[in-house]
Amino acid sequence: MQHILELVSPKHFHGALLILPLIIVVVLLAPCWLSWVFLPESRQKRVIDLVKQLVEWTKATREGRPSQ
Repeated sequence: MQHILELVSPKHFHGALLILPLIIVVVLLAPCWLSWVFLPESRQKRVIDLVKQLVEWTKATREGRPSQ
């Protein structure tokens, strides 16, 4: 077990932790994506706005990190 933990780089672990909230949000939105065609246009617009906000959030978190 210790040998496996030695292979995990702290840099990669930190990167995975940064995108974990985004992965959780995408998984939680899966039912919405599956029912997309059945949603009224107003709700479709809300979902698109939410996705735009997520894109801006991920861009902001990437800008805060030092370049690699």
